[in-house]
Amino acid sequence: MDDEDTSGVETAEGELLRLGLGAVRVCPHGDAALLAVPLEQLPLLADEPLRGAVVRAVRRAGFAHVGLDLEAR
Repeated sequence: MDDEDTSGVETAEGELLRLGLGAVRVCPHGDAALLAVPLEQLPLLADEPLRGAVVRAVRRAGFAHVGLDLEAR
């Protein structure tokens, strides 16, 4: 992970925290960000308007794609 990746991760995590998702971690994979979230938050991410806000926030941080890491621990 280079400095640019770190900056995008920090930006995305800060935006997600602002949206009320404090336990989310952003894992960069090229131009994609995988979000590691607690199981109890998964249903929240599927509903609008939060889903759209999360996608926009992560894309603003420099990622082209947003996905969920379903194997997160």
